[in-house]
Amino acid sequence: MNGSPIAQPPRDGFTQDAGFRAGEAQLNLVVGIGADGGTSILRRHVAWPWSLPRGFRLAGPGGPLTVLPQGAAAALLPGDHWRHRVTLGPGAALHLISAGAMPVHAEPAKPSPRLSRSDWSLRVGAGAALSHVPDPYVLMTGAQVSQALVADLARDAVFVLFDGFCRRNPQDAAQGGSWFSDILIRREGGPVLMRDRQCVTEADLLRLRALPGQAAAFGTAVIVAPPARLAPVQAMLSQGPWLAAGVYGAVGALRQGQGLILRLAAVSGGALTDAFDALRDQLRPMF
Repeated sequence: MNGSPIAQPPRDGFTQDAGFRAGEAQLNLVVGIGADGGTSILRRHVAWPWSLPRGFRLAGPGGPLTVLPQGAAAALLPGDHWRHRVTLGPGAALHLISAGAMPVHAEPAKPSPRLSRSDWSLRVGAGAALSHVPDPYVLMTGAQVSQALVADLARDAVFVLFDGFCRRNPQDAAQGGSWFSDILIRREGGPVLMRDRQCVTEADLLRLRALPGQAAAFGTAVIVAPPARLAPVQAMLSQGPWLAAGVYGAVGALRQGQGLILRLAAVSGGALTDAFDALRDQLRPMF
């Protein structure tokens, strides 16, 4: 392969405790039912590169809280290790969104380029609902990224996750860039619902883009919910092919019928973002 050597993803037992201690998280939120009976941020710890507004309730006092963490750095840089911990108490409902796509920068000229890491630990309590639906990562040529996410869900919790990435210049020759991802979703005291590990290099992505369809952006949407709340989504997203402008997807079931997973391949990051936007609108009634 041309360019810099591939940095190796961490092998530190991340999924035992999201790879970090609670005190090390730059963004640590505890969300629950506040004094007014609505979902509120009860405790927070916010450090560089994050800032955090109060959050807002678009559907009124009884609706979900929408929170938009804002990154002062505006990009994930080589050597960065961002750690995030979000805990939802019983009955809370939270939309965790992003301000846009997250650029990931590179240092391809270095003989040993540094990995950019982003880790998430999510815990959703009884009767609570969390929608963690950021826009895709956008990788500069040569960027090397590792993300890990663990979601622990109460038996009746609702959880929606969007995850995706693309290269900023998908036609560029490979310069040692790569994408590593490790996602674990499990019910507390119950089964592992999904364990998803991905590893792809820029050279791999160039080969994929050369195939019919010219896929250049890739994403996943996961919906976990109790049967009564999942049924309308199953009717809307029936298992099998899922098509949108510039996007091909396929819907499948999670273990024990506790949710759905939608895999997406798109011709561009913009097409993937549009598909995520459409899915957000479709899934909003769940909350």
